Amino acid sequence: MESERVASDLLRGVGTRLAHSAAVAAQAERVADLVGGVWGGVLVDAAWLHDIGYAPAVAVCGFHPLDGARWLRDRDWPDETCRLVAGHSRARTEAALRGLEDELVREFEAAPELPAAALAWADVTSLPDGGRCSLSHRLADILARYPDGPVHETTLANRAGFEADVAAVEALLASATSSEAGR
Repeated sequence: MESERVASDLLRGVGTRLAHSAAVAAQAERVADLVGGVWGGVLVDAAWLHDIGYAPAVAVCGFHPLDGARWLRDRDWPDETCRLVAGHSRARTEAALRGLEDELVREFEAAPELPAAALAWADVTSLPDGGRCSLSHRLADILARYPDGPVHETTLANRAGFEADVAAVEALLASATSSEAGR
C-alpha cells in the first residue's frame, strides 16, 4: 500500500509517529467498509498519512494537518485524502488558535461528517506507541504530554466532539456486528 510506504519513509525516526499511524490505520480498516464509497476507500490512506506533517521533510508552517495535506496535494494524492488529513481530529479548532484557520478552510474543504468522525475515532483510540485505548485514556495522555498551549486547549475544546465521534463510530460498528450476527 502506497500510503503505508510513504508514512514509513517520512515518519521513521520521528518519535512514535509511525507506530501511532499504523494503529490508526488498523482502526480505520475496521470501519472503512462501513463508511463506504470513495470516502471508505481513502480512509485507510488518510489514517496512515494523517501525521506526516510532523516529518522534517514535510513540515513548513508547523501545523501538521495543514503541512501534511499540502504535501499530499502537491504530489497529486486524491482530494478526499488531502481533506481528511487537513481536517483530521477536529484540526480546525487548533488552526484557529494558531491563526491558520483561514488558510485551512480556503485550501481544504471539510470532509463529510462520517469519514471525519471515523478518522477522529481511529486517532483518539490509538496510543502513540501503537496500542489501542479508550477515549478518556487518550485525552488524558494528550493533556499530560501537552500541559499548555494550542494542543492542550484544542483537546479540551474538542472533548464533546470527540465523544460524539467515538459514539457515532462505535454505534456503527455495533450495528454492523448485530446485523452479521442475525444472518
